[in-house]
Amino acid sequence: MACPFFFPTERAHDIALPHPARLPLGAAWRGVCQARSEQSAPNSQELQACNLGYAHSCARLPEKRVCDAVRFGVVTESISRVAIQFVLESQHLPVAHGHLEYDRLGHMWASVHPEPRVQHMAECFLRSYLER
Repeated sequence: MACPFFFPTERAHDIALPHPARLPLGAAWRGVCQARSEQSAPNSQELQACNLGYAHSCARLPEKRVCDAVRFGVVTESISRVAIQFVLESQHLPVAHGHLEYDRLGHMWASVHPEPRVQHMAECFLRSYLER
C-alpha cells in the first residue's frame, strides 16, 4: 500500500525492505513526494513510508486526504491482457476501488485511472510484476 502522494521515479535496490516482491508496487522505489505544491525528495527513512503507505509520521502528509494508501494486485493475466485491481484505503478500510487493464499486445493501457499519480503507480506496479 504505497503512500497516495508518492510519485515513483526509479527502482531502489538499496532500500532495506523485507520481501521486495511483496511490496505494494512490486519492488522498492525512489521518487518524489507530491503531498504539497512543491515536490520534495524523501530521505531514506521517509522512502520506507512512501513505499509502504500509512505514513502518519510524515510531516508533509496533508491532514485532510482522500486516502492513506494505495494497493494493487493482478486479478487476471493472459497472453494479451493484464487486469489489475486497485484499492484506495483510509484508516485500513477501502474508500475506492476498481480495475485497470493493460493490453500486452498493443503495449498500452486499455483502461486508466483518472488520477495521474495513481495511474503512474499502477504502471510501476505492472513493470515490477512483468519483470519477475
